[in-house]
Amino acid sequence: MKQIATVLILIFSAHLLHAQDRILRGIVNSQEENTGIPGVNVVLKGTSIGTTTDANGAYQLSISTKGGTLVFSSIGFQNKEVTIGNQSKIDVVLVTDTKILTEVIVTGYGTQAQKTITGSIASVSGKAIENIPAPSSDQLLQGRAAGVQVSANSGTPGGGMMVRVRGTTSINGSSDPLYVVDGIPIQSGSLSAIGLGGSTTNPIADINPADIASMEILKDASATAIYGARAANGVVLITTKRGANKKAKISFGTYIGTQNLWRKPAVVDGTTFETLINEASVNNGQAAPYANPAGTINTDWREPVFQNGLLRNHDLSITGGTDKIQYLVSVNNFFQEAVIKGSDFKRTSGRVNLDFTPINKVKVGTSVLFSRNFRNRVRNDDNISGALEGSFFLPPNLPFYQTNGSYTKFGTFESPLAAVEHNDITMSTNRFLANVYAQYDIIPGLSLRSSFSLDYSNIQEDLYDDTFLNNGAAVNGSARSVNTRDDNWVQENVLTFQRSFGNHSINALVGTSVQESVFSRTSATGQQFPSNDFRRIISAAVQTGTSEGSSWGIASVFGRFVYDYKNKYLATVNVRRDGSSRFGVANRWGTFPSVSVGWLLSEESFMKSVSAINVLKLRASYGFTGNQSGITNFQSLGLWGGNLNDLGDVSGSSAYVNLPGTAPVQLANPNLKWETTEQSNIGLDLGLLKNRLKITADYYVKNTRDLLLAVPVPRTSGFNTLVQNYGSVQNSGVELGINADVLRGGADKLDWNVNFNIATNRNRLTKLAAPFTVYNRDIYRYEEGYSMYSFYFHEQTGVNRETGAPIFTDVNGDGKFDANVDRKIVGNANPDFFGGITNTLSYKGFDLMFFFQYSYGNMQLHWNRFFQEHGGTRNTNFMTSQLDRWQKPGDETMIPKMTAENYSGNLRPSRFLEDGSYMRLKNLSIGYSLPATLLSKIKLSSARVYVSGQNVLTFTKYTGLDPELTGTAATNLTQGIEFYTMPQPRVYMAGINVSF
Repeated sequence: MKQIATVLILIFSAHLLHAQDRILRGIVNSQEENTGIPGVNVVLKGTSIGTTTDANGAYQLSISTKGGTLVFSSIGFQNKEVTIGNQSKIDVVLVTDTKILTEVIVTGYGTQAQKTITGSIASVSGKAIENIPAPSSDQLLQGRAAGVQVSANSGTPGGGMMVRVRGTTSINGSSDPLYVVDGIPIQSGSLSAIGLGGSTTNPIADINPADIASMEILKDASATAIYGARAANGVVLITTKRGANKKAKISFGTYIGTQNLWRKPAVVDGTTFETLINEASVNNGQAAPYANPAGTINTDWREPVFQNGLLRNHDLSITGGTDKIQYLVSVNNFFQEAVIKGSDFKRTSGRVNLDFTPINKVKVGTSVLFSRNFRNRVRNDDNISGALEGSFFLPPNLPFYQTNGSYTKFGTFESPLAAVEHNDITMSTNRFLANVYAQYDIIPGLSLRSSFSLDYSNIQEDLYDDTFLNNGAAVNGSARSVNTRDDNWVQENVLTFQRSFGNHSINALVGTSVQESVFSRTSATGQQFPSNDFRRIISAAVQTGTSEGSSWGIASVFGRFVYDYKNKYLATVNVRRDGSSRFGVANRWGTFPSVSVGWLLSEESFMKSVSAINVLKLRASYGFTGNQSGITNFQSLGLWGGNLNDLGDVSGSSAYVNLPGTAPVQLANPNLKWETTEQSNIGLDLGLLKNRLKITADYYVKNTRDLLLAVPVPRTSGFNTLVQNYGSVQNSGVELGINADVLRGGADKLDWNVNFNIATNRNRLTKLAAPFTVYNRDIYRYEEGYSMYSFYFHEQTGVNRETGAPIFTDVNGDGKFDANVDRKIVGNANPDFFGGITNTLSYKGFDLMFFFQYSYGNMQLHWNRFFQEHGGTRNTNFMTSQLDRWQKPGDETMIPKMTAENYSGNLRPSRFLEDGSYMRLKNLSIGYSLPATLLSKIKLSSARVYVSGQNVLTFTKYTGLDPELTGTAATNLTQGIEFYTMPQPRVYMAGINVSF
């Protein structure tokens, strides 16, 4: 009897289990954008059985009943109920709820509805940046997010960018944000080994901008603390496009354009050059060297240097999928020539994004990018051997060629003609960026995701200076070849729980992360080649080689808890604990917590009667983040060896009379720890007039302490300095963003959207061991109480109207001017405010977009003028500003009389500091989309043709080549300086986008 009962129980249990095996699937789309909505709650009404949609809006739910009702709910959308019946696949479309904010924002390790976010996050959609000709995604952030300052270090194609999120937080370390692409923290610093002046390369250019779905910039501690020790400078999350449960769609886009200089170098011709040299000689009591300036030749050294560069781009992608598998496959080919001959950038890349649901509750997927970039590079940006520098320096009364047909040489400067015709410097990069993940939905609302990511770069650089160039002529040909390999892998596990209980809603996660970075470099040099036909180092008579390598690792645990009560009271807690191999044994681990709260006043009963206000949310946050990039890998250790390199590696020997040996090269400091940034933020989100007007405002204070600096130590230690945690800097500011739908006309009427942002940031050094100066002629000074990037000059207030001598401030008040002591800080490169404004209009298939980017109040050092406005003390060419010199009593000018005394080598006149404020029409685009009736006849789903321009107009008082140029010598300690730097081009192009 017991056996029969047991069998009946097993049969009944099997029947119950079978009843629970019924699977419901579907896609939840947005009516407004016809795209999948992530994070939608799907619940069987009257039960606790439910799940949430994934990143593509797909869901899968096990139920034990044949009937019932599914309830679909998501913040920003109206709830929808659907009767199940006998259906196994239920797709729904949710309608936007105009009473609340609707955007879904990517955050660290997940997504959140805009309404529930209590931190400060700026979002830039892929639609806002499409059709903009930019080789890298960080350029696309320029002027589009409040508090994010983006400027070009140079106009070099694929060159480095300066990106600052709420100011500069470190002196010795990097202040660049952390970039995370599809969950992969990537290597974003320049890996070039062959220095060509201040010109740097940009690894972010490896990523095709057309693949980007959105970019989120995490700004305050509440948003960034989940990334802990690498988040003090902000975090940029780049999310690429993915497939969807839709019919396959093929999209193709192409554009082609031309580029030219916005402004050429302002140098004088041969006649004017000789006239000025004669005047300076006479003023110095010497004979005029040129008898007939009017009869001299006039060589324009700019002519062989500059060109109208070509720009072209081709994109092809295929997207689609089923309820089981979704895919995106894309390929890209991009090419850009510089406005200086010999420099260009080419990218060929392919991407595969795949999401697959093999069985119930299990999902796996991958994101894979392979990119191959090739650069032809030129010496440029703070390098007197470059073509641009030569076009400034070489006197215009010299010919291109000598009578024997050889290039005209002038002192140590390179012939610009030879520099462009014989330049042979290349760099090729193979970049592999991949992520593989598996996700298991344990129970409704609880899932475990495990992922492994790899960021691999292999870089080959080759240089050959032939005998026509100065560098090669001295050694009968000179070559260098460098191979660099950079491997970064990350393994992460994240457990996420999301559930609503009546008036309570929680979203929590915990996770672990392990990362290792391994770097290696092998280089070889050669000199004395048989001829210029032999360029490989194996042909050199003199050969040398070296290799180096380094590695670091970081292990982390982290967690986040988001709480929502009655859709009105919000709170978020983040914490991350990181351990890094870079730091001393006493402080290897650091903890970085944050907390934030929000109050949605618009959901309170007393606000319901205010119909004009749809959203009113107050936010506040406080927390800590870190920066581990202030030191090299082994700087906490006492090291013996030969010499330290930039990586912190030590050569194996210290030679003495050609014998190997070792010597102490670094003192140990086991107490080294992170640079820590403490940040507080208060913010306001406001939506008015059915959210046609959205306003976001923030005020923040960031205090960074324990700066990693080389601090002087007693000489009895055997060393001059020791890297210690000593120093602090403060950044504070206000940010305002406004998005307004001025007109909502619909398909056949005029639509007009305006997006405006403005931000201020005040930077101040609050603690330093001692003041110090940096760069050529000590023109930057770092001093407690002043901001970073402060200029240190002799303050020139005018020119004596009677004598033509410059007038300088007597700083120490002793009644006389002394160039050795009377220098002072006379301004800095930080703007008073900066931002951008975008207008987007559409009418019956036509669209117009124009975007202005601006900066105000920053000083820009036109350092070219120091060398080209020399008053005859050099025999190089003059800039046209020299023509405004003092010549006779009564002249009012800032340019002194041309005498050796007035242009002494000890003088650093502040007149070379100019107002760097500017407003630039950064992008202009006019397009037309073909109507649906025509598209159906030619079997297309969409087609758009357009013309576009970049850097179209510039309004500025600055007299240099480009007011945006921000750096030189590839150092973080200099900004706001133009020193023979390649300017950004003005671009005009036309393109077409079609989909099948």
